[in-house]
Amino acid sequence: MSQLQHGPVRWALASVVTLLVGLAFLPRSTAGQAAPTKYWQSQLEFGLNGASGNSSFSILRGGFTAKRVKTDEYELDFRTLVRYGKNDEKVIANDVKASLKFDWRPLERFSPFVFVDAARDRIRRLDFQANGGAGMKWTVSEDDRRSLSLSWAGIFDYQNFDPPEGSTAEGSELLGRSSFRLKLEQKLGERAKFEHVSFYQPAFSEIADYVVEVTNSLSSSVLGNLTMVVEYLYLRDSRPPPGAETDDQKYSVLFRYAF
Repeated sequence: MSQLQHGPVRWALASVVTLLVGLAFLPRSTAGQAAPTKYWQSQLEFGLNGASGNSSFSILRGGFTAKRVKTDEYELDFRTLVRYGKNDEKVIANDVKASLKFDWRPLERFSPFVFVDAARDRIRRLDFQANGGAGMKWTVSEDDRRSLSLSWAGIFDYQNFDPPEGSTAEGSELLGRSSFRLKLEQKLGERAKFEHVSFYQPAFSEIADYVVEVTNSLSSSVLGNLTMVVEYLYLRDSRPPPGAETDDQKYSVLFRYAF
């Protein structure tokens, strides 16, 4: 762990900021009063994967989520995620992402939504990415055990690259895309849950320019509000930033605490 010097400092500072934001959503004391209706659900997450000896690597992950509980009116969802890691002296993970999503009438079969995302991924040579848009969600089925939904959105996608030395590629790109999403949540017994989320985002101008993102996760309650999660992320960008690979895969084992 002595190899992680400057990176963890930045990661720790980002985690402190994330924690402070999370604390801002904690309910105020209501001693002596009737328990108020809880409109917000918040969640902190932390993960540390590593090894030493013949191979040495460490990956830190931290995040915060605040979500307005579903009502007949609207749903608001804010998320942040920070990852940093090294393999010997080589940085193998260095990315940050934040997103904000607003759903109108989320309990209806069809519900409109708007969203905006911002991200940075040094490993993929992505200095800054911002995308946002609006669309419609179709809740195919939903009950106490299972939820399935499909959605479509029209989005803008802006990317600012860090091209390798000597590259003649342009340093930024702005595209319009369609975004198709499939989301499935399935309870497995009383303590475990499986979640699948997949995106397909072709460009309006050329269908061969597309992004596919698939996330599968399995979570299980450990103690009270503490949950352990195993997550797999697959990302394919048919036109990646200059100097980056087309495919990315990320594996995470982490803990989440809801409050």
